[in-house]
Amino acid sequence: MIESKYNLCLQDNTGMIIYNAKADEIVALNPHLAELYNQYRKKPEELSNHHSELFQMLVDKGFLVEEGLDEPQDFINQCENREEENREYTITVNPTLACNMKCWYCYENHENKPAMNDSVKQAVILFIEKLLATDSYQKLHLSFFGGEPLLYFDKIVLPILRQAHNLCAKRNVEFSVHFTTNAFLLASDVLQQLESLDVSFQITLDGNEHVHNTIRMTKGNEPTYTTIIHNIKAAIKSGLKVGVRCNYTYKTLPTFIDVITDFKNLDSNEKSLLNFTFERIWQDDSGDYAEIEHWLKRLETAFENEGLHTKATNDYKISMCYADQRNTVVINYNGDLYKCTARDFTTKNREGKLTPDGNLEWNDKHKKRQAIRWGTETCQQCRIYPICHGGCSQMKLEYTTLQGCPKGFDKEQIDNIMRNRALYILNSYKKLCRKE
Repeated sequence: MIESKYNLCLQDNTGMIIYNAKADEIVALNPHLAELYNQYRKKPEELSNHHSELFQMLVDKGFLVEEGLDEPQDFINQCENREEENREYTITVNPTLACNMKCWYCYENHENKPAMNDSVKQAVILFIEKLLATDSYQKLHLSFFGGEPLLYFDKIVLPILRQAHNLCAKRNVEFSVHFTTNAFLLASDVLQQLESLDVSFQITLDGNEHVHNTIRMTKGNEPTYTTIIHNIKAAIKSGLKVGVRCNYTYKTLPTFIDVITDFKNLDSNEKSLLNFTFERIWQDDSGDYAEIEHWLKRLETAFENEGLHTKATNDYKISMCYADQRNTVVINYNGDLYKCTARDFTTKNREGKLTPDGNLEWNDKHKKRQAIRWGTETCQQCRIYPICHGGCSQMKLEYTTLQGCPKGFDKEQIDNIMRNRALYILNSYKKLCRKE
C-alpha cells in the first residue's frame, strides 16, 4: 500500500487533518495518531501492526491505495459507472431567446428573436415520449431557459410541461421543473398553474433596490426590483422553491446587505424554500480579492443570522459540469441542440439538431466534447483533478492549443485549493455539530 497521490496533510500541535481529493473527505488524527501516521506513512503496511483500526480506515476511505493503481483512471471509471447507473435525464428548453430586459452583462443577443413554433414544440414532446419509452429513467427534470421563458408561458411552456407531466405519470417517472427567469412576469396566474408540481426557480438580483434598478430594467426602462421581490415571496408562499442568484461586481457587492430587509420577516417555512448564492459577473475583474472575500463572508453570516440560507460563497470544489454529463440536452427554440448554456446559441456552437420525429442528431462538435470531457493528461495527473475535473469542456473546445493547466494554477495555488477544501469540510462538520 502507498499514500494516495490525492492526499494533503495539515498538522499543528493539536493533531493532523488528512484530506483526500478523490474521496473528498477528511480524517482528523489526535497528536498520538498523527505521530504514528508520520512514522509509517512511507511504509503503510507497518502501520497495520501498530494500529490496525487506523490502517483499515485509511484503506477503506482511499487514503491508502494499492501500489500500481492508476488513480486518475480509477476516478474516471468511478465517474463513468455513476453515469451508467444514473436514471435521471435533464432537458433544458429555450422557448425563445427574446427577453423583456436589457442587462449590460448578458452574453446573449435578445433582439428580434422569434419563439418556438408548433412543429419544434411537438418534436420536443415526441422526444420526451421516446425517452421515457425506453424505461431507462426514473426521473425527468425539465428546465426552461432563454431568453426569458415566461414570455411564452401559455403558448409554449405550459403545453410542453403538461404533456411531460402526463407522460411521466403514465410511466411512474418522477417529474420536476425548473425555471431560470428574471421573475418579472411570475404573476399569480402563472404560479397557480404550477402549484401542484415539483417546481423551482433561479431568479437574479443585482444589488439593493437602487443598484438593481439601474442594471436590471425592462426594455421600456421600467424598474423591476419591487415586482421581482413581490413575485419571489408569492412563489415561496405557494410552496415553490426559489434560488436567488445575487450577481455582483466589486462595487455592487456591499449593497446586498440591504436585501436582507426584504426577506427577514418571512416565517421559517417560507425561509426554508429560499436560498441565496453569490456569483460574480464574469466581465468584472476590478477590486481587491481579499476585500471581496471579506464581504462574501460578512454577507453569508448576515443572511444566516436572519435565518436566510446561503450556499457557501466558495466551497473550493467544482462539480462536474452539466455540459459534460451524458444525460443532458439543451434544445433551442429552433430545434438546434447544445450542451452548454453559458455561450450564445449560435450556429457555430450548435452540437446537433432535434428532428421533427423527436430524435437527437448530434454532430462532430458534440463528439469532440465527449472525447475531451475527462481532460488532458496534464489534468489527470494533477492532485486536484477530482476537484476540478480538468476544467470545462467548453473551454477545451475553444482553446485547442491549450498547454499545461487550463486554469493556469501553479503548485502553490493547487496546494491552497486542497487546503481550503479540507478546512471547508472541517468547518462544515463543526457547524453541524453545533446545530446538533
